[in-house]
Amino acid sequence: MEIVYKSRNAVVINKPEGMPSQHDKTLSDDAISALSRTLSDMGERAEVYPVHRLDRVVGGLMVLARNKKSAAALSALVGSEGVGKEYLAVCDGAVNEPCEMRDHLSKVANQNVSRVSRFATRDTKEAVMYCEPLALVNTEKGEKTLLKITLKTGRFHQIRAQLSSRGLSITGDKKYGSRDFGTRNIALYSCRISFTLDSEKIEASSLPDIEKYPWCLFSKDKYKI
Repeated sequence: MEIVYKSRNAVVINKPEGMPSQHDKTLSDDAISALSRTLSDMGERAEVYPVHRLDRVVGGLMVLARNKKSAAALSALVGSEGVGKEYLAVCDGAVNEPCEMRDHLSKVANQNVSRVSRFATRDTKEAVMYCEPLALVNTEKGEKTLLKITLKTGRFHQIRAQLSSRGLSITGDKKYGSRDFGTRNIALYSCRISFTLDSEKIEASSLPDIEKYPWCLFSKDKYKI
């Protein structure tokens, strides 16, 4: 786990894919515990507070607060779209034009998934994101699109569910319909995060391991963040 940015109020980490964001029933090492140990080893206050999460199978940038005041401020920013979040994804299928995806999502708790609903109900939440295709390739497993995704809302499994509902499952995402099992985790990566805290503008960016499948299907010059 890499610390990308650190101040007295916040820290941005690069969470490895396959690592839970916080303690769960699997008892695997999690990002919060790992960060706390690292800060302690550095002789700094170890307590940190999560303000958003990444799915276990998703790698990339994640911000945590270092005190309760900052946790409240960052949580408010996340809830009001005050934290800019961009992702890179490889999906199964072709996306030829930039598009906004706007849906109603409901969480199916007993299956731990989200589903797109045709109509808004008291059990759904609006989900909005903007998708920009960066590259398209043809492979033995069909067409693949490299996408840059800007989240406008932050819903449970939002990117995975919205893409899947359009027949564009994220490569490797068996839970949401991908038939390409060539990667252990899923091809979704939190590549950029930005926010303003205590009048300081913080921006961080990172790329996935583009030597690994399926990221390696696209030339390096296609990765823009």
